[in-house]
Amino acid sequence: MREPGSLPRLVFQLMTAQKSVRRWIDTRSGDTGIGAAGAGVLFYLAGHDQALIGDVTAALDASPSGMTGLVNRLERAGLLTRSADPDDARATRLTLTPLGQRTVASAHVILTDLNAQLTDGFTASELQIVSRWLTHTADRLRPSSS
Repeated sequence: MREPGSLPRLVFQLMTAQKSVRRWIDTRSGDTGIGAAGAGVLFYLAGHDQALIGDVTAALDASPSGMTGLVNRLERAGLLTRSADPDDARATRLTLTPLGQRTVASAHVILTDLNAQLTDGFTASELQIVSRWLTHTADRLRPSSS
């Protein structure tokens, strides 16, 4: 067993890696300005047509106010549209526009490249451990719904 002072600085490393990944994505988003957060919304909508904004917020573990601002920017950029839910006018549904669909396709290429860079040099079993640890971390630290 390692001495406590020699343990990996996992929290620091995780935060540094997360910032680096976001910066990498943000610099490759070109003049769209969507960045990593916007790409998350677009990817979610690509798999969940006409999703409720609350469902997108929950899926991305975002704050409602942050999601509202992000959706405003994505709508102004012509990447998605909003509409009232036909069953509950208080609820808002989001739909990708054709430009949004093309942007998702472009973002997919960029993230495929990033994923290849991040996994280069690791075995499948090593990556399974990393994935399990990241999932464990998110689950362990997620606020309880009670």
